[in-house]
Amino acid sequence: MSGGFARWLRLLCSIPALALSTATSAAADAPGVFVFGVDGMDPVILTRLMDAGEMPNFAALRDEGSFQTLGTSDPPQSPVAWSNFVTGMNPGGHGIFDFIHRDPASYKPISSATPPIEDPGSAVHFFGYVIPTSAPEVVNNRGGTPWWDVLTEHGVDVEVYRIPGNFPTPPSQARVIDGMGTVDVRGGFGTYTLYTDRPVEKRDPKGDIELVKVQDLDLDGQPDTVRGILRGPPDQFHLEPGKLPSKSDYLTLGVTVYLSAQRDAAVIEVGGQRVLLREGEWSDWLELSFDALPLGVASVAGTVRFYAKELSPGFQLYVSPVNISPASPAVPLSSPDDFAVELFESLGFFYTQGMPEETDALKDGVFDDDDYLKQVALVQADNQRMIDLALEHFAPGDTTFVYLSDIDLQCHMLWRHGDPKYPNAPPHPAYDPVAGPRHAHDIVRFYRDVDRELGLVRRRLPPETLLVVMSDHGFQPFTRQLHLNAWLRDAGYLTLRDGKRTGQIVAGDVDWSRTQAYGLGFNGLYLNVAGREGQGSVAPEAADALAAEISAKLEALRDPANGKRVVVRVDRSEDVYSPERRAEGPDLVVGYDVGYGASDESTLGEITEAVLVDNDSRWSGNHLMSPDVVPGILLVNRKLKGDGYALTDLTATLLAHYGLETLPGMVGAPIE
Repeated sequence: MSGGFARWLRLLCSIPALALSTATSAAADAPGVFVFGVDGMDPVILTRLMDAGEMPNFAALRDEGSFQTLGTSDPPQSPVAWSNFVTGMNPGGHGIFDFIHRDPASYKPISSATPPIEDPGSAVHFFGYVIPTSAPEVVNNRGGTPWWDVLTEHGVDVEVYRIPGNFPTPPSQARVIDGMGTVDVRGGFGTYTLYTDRPVEKRDPKGDIELVKVQDLDLDGQPDTVRGILRGPPDQFHLEPGKLPSKSDYLTLGVTVYLSAQRDAAVIEVGGQRVLLREGEWSDWLELSFDALPLGVASVAGTVRFYAKELSPGFQLYVSPVNISPASPAVPLSSPDDFAVELFESLGFFYTQGMPEETDALKDGVFDDDDYLKQVALVQADNQRMIDLALEHFAPGDTTFVYLSDIDLQCHMLWRHGDPKYPNAPPHPAYDPVAGPRHAHDIVRFYRDVDRELGLVRRRLPPETLLVVMSDHGFQPFTRQLHLNAWLRDAGYLTLRDGKRTGQIVAGDVDWSRTQAYGLGFNGLYLNVAGREGQGSVAPEAADALAAEISAKLEALRDPANGKRVVVRVDRSEDVYSPERRAEGPDLVVGYDVGYGASDESTLGEITEAVLVDNDSRWSGNHLMSPDVVPGILLVNRKLKGDGYALTDLTATLLAHYGLETLPGMVGAPIE
């Protein structure tokens, strides 16, 4: 890794200093704890499958110990929920309120993962190169102290595998590998590449679509060669500080594909490496080097997999997002920094991208369901190897957390084929009558896969170990979308300029002098308060009455298509959040009812003509609703006296297991 590239990528990923002392062990006589975190596992689906005999290992754990629902976060979004669990705080304490926050000065949506950068740094120009001389420190926006730091400080050996929301990586003495939220080498959340000889119908696809031709370059009369470009990290030695890269501002490698005479196989050549694939096959990982300066003076390692989607009669070659290489990470992927390298030495290459399931390819129509499920199987293999390694490392007295994304991502993407929660539900608006029958039970199959993993864990743990199986939230169908900003417009709370009815908040289409409220993020609603927002129009003393009025109208909203309730409840931030960082979050948290959720357009500040529409996206299951309708699950191999516990109580329980008190700001209490 070059020092220059590290400085650049730390614009996304740098970490704050955190001093941890090494205290005497609080774990000398305590049995160990193994936490199995299954993102999105739903109590209703799980109960049905256990009762039907399809989840024997979960049923055995339930009968031996306890099974109950686990309260999720408000809102029940993954970065929010996992931050609750990690810190024992609610969003007012840890400062993560949504996937998307807003800049109050400009009204622009910003990532919740890192605070906005005010000073982009400086550079000097030298023979056509831009040499950084200073760069801002970009930190993880999550506040609070992770439970693993408390345990490690008191002598407990801790390993944490693929925890969401931990990137950029805070320093820690605990061994932690990051999960959801970890970027690819381009600094985004995963940009695939497709080389294809025909256009992709999807508007604004999330990947690089490269239109190519199969050419006869050797003039033998047989078209058999394809050439393309693979983009890697931004070309930071040609970018001015603070400038976002355009499509031409990335380091690239040439890709050449040689097709066999029968077009049933292809040799792919990239970065001095070759791989042979037949149609429908995935390659192993290839580690590639992207040179930022000549002669390899500064280079960045990335890893990719190729998928020969179609070789005949058409041509489609898919390339995974270029992952940060765990063998030589360009930025920290773990704490300590070398834990990722240690995992590579034990496991070989693995997905480092935070959401490794390539859902964008499926949403864009680049993948069909069969393509997607092949790729998910690769992610499952990574997970299985990590769980096996975690069990090898586990010793009495330790605490280990392992994370599985299977249930969450597959419920998001495959719910449209068959509702696993409501067997008599009508077809989803995105139901495909061709693919649906073949994939109607896929989600149940993924539940059974997790059951097998739990069986492995139970067989290999020392008998005295406290085993906790938990999910951060449950799941519901997502059949109708509310364009929140369109509703605010029609209700008289948001006004566009020049009599327009549609537009974009970030494009200057909103008349802020006549706008009282706006929506950004999946559950957030902000009041345009004077003195706080950039062009605030609502007097601070009028904010309470306005919030109550909007809340009442949203809670009374009924869908004209079916008469159903759209919103279960609207929470005032001061009623549900601690005060420390509450001002950074939304004024109102919109809790949608079963089947409903915010539209992608409104989430990013678009104002559409329609207010309520069918969700015909392949992203067909959801949990970005009211916490009441998507509780998680809790199973423990002990008999519990009480119930009604939440994620923050689980955090307190991990500390109490070793005789430790909760820290100031934590809001949970130990589970009994």
